[in-house]
Amino acid sequence: MNRPVVVLTSLLIGSAPAVSIGTGQLFAQTDQRPRTVVLTNDDGIEAEGLLALARAFAPVARVYVIAPLESRSASTNYTSAVAARALEVQRVELGDGIIAYGVDGYPADAVTWAIRGLLADEPPDLVISGVNTGPNLTGDWALSGTVGAARAAAFFGVPAIAVSGWSPDHPETLEALASWLVELAGSDLVRSLEPGRYLTVSVPRVAAPEIEGVAIASRSPRNWRIDMERSPDGVGPGRERWSLRFTPLELSEPVGSDLYYYKRNVIAIVPMEVDEIDWALFEELLGASSQLPAWPAARPSR
Repeated sequence: MNRPVVVLTSLLIGSAPAVSIGTGQLFAQTDQRPRTVVLTNDDGIEAEGLLALARAFAPVARVYVIAPLESRSASTNYTSAVAARALEVQRVELGDGIIAYGVDGYPADAVTWAIRGLLADEPPDLVISGVNTGPNLTGDWALSGTVGAARAAAFFGVPAIAVSGWSPDHPETLEALASWLVELAGSDLVRSLEPGRYLTVSVPRVAAPEIEGVAIASRSPRNWRIDMERSPDGVGPGRERWSLRFTPLELSEPVGSDLYYYKRNVIAIVPMEVDEIDWALFEELLGASSQLPAWPAARPSR
């Protein structure tokens, strides 16, 4: 299998030498920044990571902060509005002239309302979900509300970035990361994203000077499994309670994968797409379609 091309870059937030493909000069030379940016998360509208993004993007774009009113972690791209056919939204005061709305729903609800409701006549140029404190590596992306919000945006044809992983113990990393994300948003990497595609960004939970650079990465195999155990405590006639836990798996991380870079204090960017068709398998099965069992002939009418 061919490995994806990996590019390491020097960062404003790191001090290690690497191959530089751009620092703060991009926006000074060209005006390629997204004009309208929607910011969301799964930690709730008052989360520190979300506010840091809003402050960083406010001087360079029209910013809409649209996020759940409370934490909705691990909600994937679930949208409660699809079932309820309704959604409650309220204006929230965040200061600094930031336009903010709290959604009584999930991250994907917030994105859906932003793109198909509030900004339906003029969709945003970019959706950024984060910055949340837990990394979304390996198979975590499938459960993450942060990634789910970006996936929802991509579903509606809007480029998106999901950002995860900074530690509250290192506030300087968050500030530097927010500034770097403004630069990433204006890069060719993001501006060339086609409809249905998005990026996940996993940030090591270390101090800014300890971050070694940035890499385009593959997705490491899931390094945990879900186990469920029946609780001995009864909850009523005919009912049982089962507890869920995540069990770590001792797996080696492939070279070039998100976990490989993360463990080496390198920010890992994984390109993703909403279309989950396995095209290689599609071609294989298409060539073997004659092996499909025939549908039984219709029964004769009586």
